[in-house]
Amino acid sequence: MLEALLIWFVFTGGLSALGVLLARGHPLSALTALMVAWMTTLNPFVAAGWFAGMVEAWKIKPTVKDLKSLASADSFSQMLENRLFKVIWVAALSNLGAMAGTFAGIYLIWKTMGLDIEALLQQILASVF
Repeated sequence: MLEALLIWFVFTGGLSALGVLLARGHPLSALTALMVAWMTTLNPFVAAGWFAGMVEAWKIKPTVKDLKSLASADSFSQMLENRLFKVIWVAALSNLGAMAGTFAGIYLIWKTMGLDIEALLQQILASVF
């Protein structure tokens, strides 16, 4: 059971933090995603990206000017220069990382438990089709 918890923590937290870093978020936002992703992936009412996004907003402090200038951005690179968009981008990529970590974690935990996932999927597909 401890091994399963470790797998869950590493994959959900690690990939969520990786999402923050890919979004060029603050290291404290990445640390936040790492620490909360294992819990937030077990609860459908909260998301790791929300926490990472709140920390990012606390660190870079978007302004009303950022909100107004977001609509006038002509390219994705211009959007990335906007502090408000960066907060949203950090939250989104953190959530995507946590989601990917959930699927990878489930797969590895099942493998660790000795479940033959490929055979199970073949059996399910054979019964459906």
